[in-house]
Amino acid sequence: MNSSTAPLDTAAQIATQALAERGIPSYTDDDAGNSWLVVGLPQSADTSPSKGVRHVVLYVVDPFGDQDEVMVDRAPTGPSDHWCAVSVDNKGVQRPLIARPIPQLAACIEAIANWLTPPPV
Repeated sequence: MNSSTAPLDTAAQIATQALAERGIPSYTDDDAGNSWLVVGLPQSADTSPSKGVRHVVLYVVDPFGDQDEVMVDRAPTGPSDHWCAVSVDNKGVQRPLIARPIPQLAACIEAIANWLTPPPV
């Protein structure tokens, strides 16, 4: 198979690899046809985002498209696809953390790593 016919990596595969290089755990979650990465929260039977553990949700979205979807289970190939990260604090409050065009994943990983790192005491 040549590179022009090779399947494209999904957004989840691309981001999971980049996060793993920084030692940051992530796993895919989904609901109602959407998918995202849960970042900074190890996946286990007794841990879930609803338990009040600080984490980040990362996904790909086309902010200019007519689809209201967030996805990581497809390749990020749209001309206006963006990485979007939402921080979730230990009380479950969600806030936008960063949004960048697909080629700027490194900036998103850096913002995620900084947010997940506890401030010095």
